[in-house]
Amino acid sequence: MARLSIARGGRGKLGLVLSGGGARGAFQVGAYERLIENPRFERGPDVLSGTSAGAINAALIAAGKSPREMMEFWHGLSADPPVVASAQFFEDAISSFVRLSFREMGNWLTSFDPARRFLHHASHHLALRPGSLLAIWVEYLLASRFELVSRLLEGIGETFVADTAMLRTRLIDAIGGEEVPEDDVRLAINTMDAHSGRVVRFVTMNTPHTRSPDYEIVDAITVDMVLASASIPLLFPAVQVGSHHLWDGGLLVNTPLAPVVAMGADEIVTVLVTEPPDPSTGPFPHFGRAVERAVDSFLENAYNIDRKLLLERNRVARIDGGPYRDVKLWDVIRPARDDIFTPGSYLYFEHGVLQAMYEQGQEAAAAWLAAGPCEDELDPRESWDAGSTRPA
Repeated sequence: MARLSIARGGRGKLGLVLSGGGARGAFQVGAYERLIENPRFERGPDVLSGTSAGAINAALIAAGKSPREMMEFWHGLSADPPVVASAQFFEDAISSFVRLSFREMGNWLTSFDPARRFLHHASHHLALRPGSLLAIWVEYLLASRFELVSRLLEGIGETFVADTAMLRTRLIDAIGGEEVPEDDVRLAINTMDAHSGRVVRFVTMNTPHTRSPDYEIVDAITVDMVLASASIPLLFPAVQVGSHHLWDGGLLVNTPLAPVVAMGADEIVTVLVTEPPDPSTGPFPHFGRAVERAVDSFLENAYNIDRKLLLERNRVARIDGGPYRDVKLWDVIRPARDDIFTPGSYLYFEHGVLQAMYEQGQEAAAAWLAAGPCEDELDPRESWDAGSTRPA
C-alpha cells in the first residue's frame, strides 16, 4: 500500500491530535478518512499525537496504513478479542474473600460490636425494599469496616484483570514490526508513569520545547510505547519501557495538544470521541447516563485544559515581543449525541457498533468540513487576567 503523500511547502505543518476512548477509536478512522479526501487536508498530517486508542490510530497512520486497513485492525478486535482474563487474579480474589469472610465471622462470634454497628445501619432502612439488605451491607462496609475492602485488595497478588500479550502481537502484525516505520511524520505517544504519576511523552523529534522530564526523544516509536498508552490501569498490566512502568496516558492527557505544538505544527485538527456537552439541567434518567457523563466529563476536561492553555498562549503570541508563535486550532471533530455512544461503548468491540462509530466519524468530519472549518478562539470569559502574560 502506498504511503500517504505529505507534500512540503504551500501549507504550514498540520498537526492531528487523536484522543483516547477505547472502541470509540473507530470513530476517528471514519473522521480521518473524510479529512484526507478533502483537498485542504489530503496531504495528511505532518505531526501526530495520540493517547490510548488515539495512540493506536496515530501509529497506524504514521505507518502509512489506509483507513480501510485501520478498520481491518479494529474489526479484528471484534472478531477475535486479543485479551485474556487472568485466572490468577480471580483465584487470588476468591481466596482473599474467603479468608476475610471467615475472619469476619470470628469477629461477629466473639464480639457484639460488629452486630451493633450493622443494626445501626439497618435502622436507616426500616422501609424494607428488595435491595435493602444489600444496601445495608454496603453501607456497613463503607462506613464501618472499609478496611476490609483494603485487605481484600491487598490479598490479590495479580495487579491486572486481563493480559494484553495477544494485543501486542496484533499491533506488531498491523504496524509491520516492533517499531512504527514512520517516514517524514513526527509522532508523539502519550503515557503515564505508574509509580510517579507523571506524564511521559515519547516523541520522534528533538526541539527546544520537547524537554524532559515530560518528553523522551526516541529514534522510533515502539509497539510497547503504543501498548502502554492503551493499558487502562487495573484492567490491563502496566508496560515496561526503559526505566518506566507505564499506564494509559488518558488518565492525565487524554487529548494531547502540547506535543504537536512542541514539534512544530502550525495548525491543529483534533478528533474527540466524547459527545458535545449535555444541555440538560435536570436529573439524569438512569445510572448509565450518570456514568456516561462522569466518564465523558473527565475526558473532556483534559481537552479543555490543554485547549485554554494553547489559546491563551496564542493570545500572548500576538502581543508584540511575545515569546510564542501563533498556532491555529480548529474546532474539534466529535460525534453528535447518539445512542451508540453509551458508557459501555468505550469497551464494546462488537462489529456492528464499531462500523456504526466509523460511519459516524465520516459524517461528523463531512459536516465539520462543510461548515468551514471554523477556527477555535477563546471566549473573553475564558481568558486569564488580560494583564497577565502567562496562565495563572
